[in-house]
Amino acid sequence: MASLKDALMKAGIKPTEPVKKQNEREKIAKKHVTEEVQHQLQRNFCENCNQVRPDVELYKHRNPTTEAEWICVRCADQLQILDKFRMTAQSDTSIKKMFRREYGETIKIAPKSTVASTGGKPRGDFDGNR
Repeated sequence: MASLKDALMKAGIKPTEPVKKQNEREKIAKKHVTEEVQHQLQRNFCENCNQVRPDVELYKHRNPTTEAEWICVRCADQLQILDKFRMTAQSDTSIKKMFRREYGETIKIAPKSTVASTGGKPRGDFDGNR
């Protein structure tokens, strides 16, 4: 006596593949995202007013009324933080040379793009890039 499996094979019925094998996909090698893509080239979130603004810069200040470091121009003017405490020139307004302060003197800081193009030597009077 032959088994039922042998009888079905003789009749021409073939076994089907398991469901798991049908749903498997080819494994695609992932690219090294951290090496090829630079995330968050510019910060645009003000930690003081919790809004997305085009003029956010890093301030290393000693103002006791706020602990925020990434502050927009409006908040920096309201908190009366001088521009000499500004460490970056990375915002859209500073790249387009439209960055203006109403409280105190506006200091010229070279944006990172001009520092990289000159071989690491900053342009301008003040080297405030990190």
